[in-house]
Amino acid sequence: MKSFHPIRILCLILALVVAPGCVKVFENDHDVQAQKALKDLMAIQDQFYQKNQRYAKNLVEIEDYKLEYHSGIVYLEIESAGKDKYRAIALPAESTTARVFAYDTEQGGFYEMGEEEVASYVLGALNFIRGEQRKKRVIDIVSGLLMVILIAMGFKLHALYKGPKSAWAMAPYFLTIPPLIMSVAALNHMNRDILMTPFLQTLIFGSIGLSGLAVVMGMMSFTKLPPGDNRPALIGVVMCTLMIAVFNIAILANTYAKYAEPPGRGDTYFIPAPPRPR
Repeated sequence: MKSFHPIRILCLILALVVAPGCVKVFENDHDVQAQKALKDLMAIQDQFYQKNQRYAKNLVEIEDYKLEYHSGIVYLEIESAGKDKYRAIALPAESTTARVFAYDTEQGGFYEMGEEEVASYVLGALNFIRGEQRKKRVIDIVSGLLMVILIAMGFKLHALYKGPKSAWAMAPYFLTIPPLIMSVAALNHMNRDILMTPFLQTLIFGSIGLSGLAVVMGMMSFTKLPPGDNRPALIGVVMCTLMIAVFNIAILANTYAKYAEPPGRGDTYFIPAPPRPR
């Protein structure tokens, strides 16, 4: 096996830890539907403006444009409209995430509202929702600290038992960390309302693949590790690695099997058809 490069492994781990902060991994299905309904409304407003030289003041004015969405899931409203400007909002009818989306020509177009503005639209349940979100953030922080400890332990062990073939024990160990991050995140955030997006599926199957590779390399390490005083300690690392890898595979495979079915089965969302010719 080629020489082990812990810095490269650390960069990979950091990228995977930071990535969920840059991309919304666990998207609530009702939030996605609200965003889509608003964006469809935006497209129809553009068509309406080209025909009438003004924006529609309410949804009734654009009923011929076939804007269709599940009204039991999404609340959509044109709050105000004029000749050259309009404002519309969309949010889940029963929000569990306190996310509200808006389009406002005076504020640059489509945007997601901040906490202060959200308080005007999500009323009674807002404190409860934010309380639940805080609990999840605490779990994320504690989990992140545990991952940092595992990474630090890995580097410590690598430095302590550094040898020509020690990578057969250490490389699989580091390979299991990113899938472990994904597994813990799935346990914390996944539920029936989360949409199984292609990006999320890629993360799940990629993590299962990395864990499977770690299992194969770990099994091979029993014959590759050289005899000596360090062998028992490295065998212990391999056994720990195999347990983490099996845990990852079990959690992520169960997550996919349990939540692969699209949420809200039967809650059909229709893309608006173009206006009928007159």
